[in-house]
Amino acid sequence: MSEVIGVWVNCASEEEATRIAEEAVKHRLAASSNIHAPIVSSYHWKGRVENNREVPLLLKTRASLFGHLSRLIEEMHSYETPGIIGIPAGHVNAAYKEWIMNETKSAAD
Repeated sequence: MSEVIGVWVNCASEEEATRIAEEAVKHRLAASSNIHAPIVSSYHWKGRVENNREVPLLLKTRASLFGHLSRLIEEMHSYETPGIIGIPAGHVNAAYKEWIMNETKSAAD
C-alpha cells in the first residue's frame, strides 16, 4: 500500500475551503477533509508584510495523489500562489490507512 499523507493548504475563506474539500473528496483525490478555525497568517508578498485571516484545510490522501490533488487545489484556489504542503503520516492505524486507500483512487486511475 502507498504512504498516507496530510495535505495542508490555507484558504481565503471557509467557503473556498469547503469547495476545494468537496471536489477533492468527490473526485477521490482525498478520503476526507478537516476545515479548521480561522487563523491570522503573516507573510512576505510582493515586497510587503501581509497579515490576513485564513482558513486551514487538511486533506487526507495517498502520497501518490499529491500531484493530482495539488493541481485541483491550484485550479480552484483564489491565491496566485497557494501554499500546498504534503505532510507524511509517520504512523497510521491499519484500519484507517485501509479506509483511506479504499476511498481514494490509485494514481493510475
